[in-house]
Amino acid sequence: MEIFGFDLGNGKLLIIPFTYGFVGWITNWLALKMTFYPLRFVGIPPYLGWQGIIPRKAHKMASKSVDVITERLLNIQEVFSKVDPKKAEKVFLPAMESSIRYTMKEFSNSIDPKLWEMMPDLVKEEIYHKVKRESGHTIRKVIRKLQKDINSLFDVKALVLKKLSGDNVGLVVEIFQKVGGPEFVFIERSGFYFGFLLGLVQMVVMIVYPVLWTLPVQGIIVGYLTNYLALEMIFRPLFPKKFFGIFTYQGLFLKRQNEVSRLYAKLVSERILTPKNILQELIFGKASSEIFGIIQSEIIKHVDDVSTLAKPILFMTGKINDFESAKERIAASMAANAIESSFHFEEYLGEALELEKMMGDRMASLPPNEFESILRSAFQEDEMLLILVGAALGAFVGWFQMVTL
Repeated sequence: MEIFGFDLGNGKLLIIPFTYGFVGWITNWLALKMTFYPLRFVGIPPYLGWQGIIPRKAHKMASKSVDVITERLLNIQEVFSKVDPKKAEKVFLPAMESSIRYTMKEFSNSIDPKLWEMMPDLVKEEIYHKVKRESGHTIRKVIRKLQKDINSLFDVKALVLKKLSGDNVGLVVEIFQKVGGPEFVFIERSGFYFGFLLGLVQMVVMIVYPVLWTLPVQGIIVGYLTNYLALEMIFRPLFPKKFFGIFTYQGLFLKRQNEVSRLYAKLVSERILTPKNILQELIFGKASSEIFGIIQSEIIKHVDDVSTLAKPILFMTGKINDFESAKERIAASMAANAIESSFHFEEYLGEALELEKMMGDRMASLPPNEFESILRSAFQEDEMLLILVGAALGAFVGWFQMVTL
């Protein structure tokens, strides 16, 4: 059977919809791969080659994530106010017991090696319990100091940036892939459906207007539209909207706001703002020297209090200088030991901060336009590039069809 000079019997025109369904699928699939991979630049720097859009802009996207987290999802001072100093003492103090006993003995021996052995056990226990009680006071004081000055002592922005950029770009990719998983599957599959429908139109055009050179042009249109329509259907409309008075539609990502919010908060609290990472930032970050100094000065003060009755004897025996130098050494040693033992505090810190719940609740209540940016930031600056990649591949397949037909 021939129509306008084209033989439909051989089925060549009938494969056009399927061909462009494949074009739509492959262009969208390729666009997604180019968004996420490769993690490192492949090719000849700086221009001849490719690096995934998200890995290439990981630092910028991490900065956007920081802004969302710190400005919209969590108030770090409010978070740390949930830590109960008394509960913190109860959790942390047992880890210090062996250190307290060892330090007491070392402190005594540094003044006079015979002094500790000469003390009655009852006196040793009394000193131990007093030191332990004072150590508890120190823990509570450090916690209150952190709560009061947490914005200057804890750099949450630096922590998030560090965990999402540099060698950690893979984590950025992982978060985007998990948060937008269903949307990325839709982008890939919708390419075939849109391509197939546009291919039907193209087949009709070829029957009515059988000019082969139009195939590459139509291929460009198919490649362009499949990527464009998929992105639009994910992010638009922002609010549920009724079409043709029949069905209601909302952007797929916006429709999942509550689900996405819980998942995003879970990923951030489990992979970035973990109790371990927070403690490490406090202990080894910009606040480390100040925290160490607080602990050390408190220990020195407690040692002075405990040793009040012994000082006259130390003066009389000429041991007061030994006492002062030993006090500094022991205070530094106990402060370092307290910091090393801080991992005992992790579990309670995670329970007290409730980061996942706070971030999930607040993210779920964001206005749609602010919520949209969380995922769309992965595409926004390079959306046109991805769409043009689809158009270029469509043109190639159209050219191939032209040669075949």
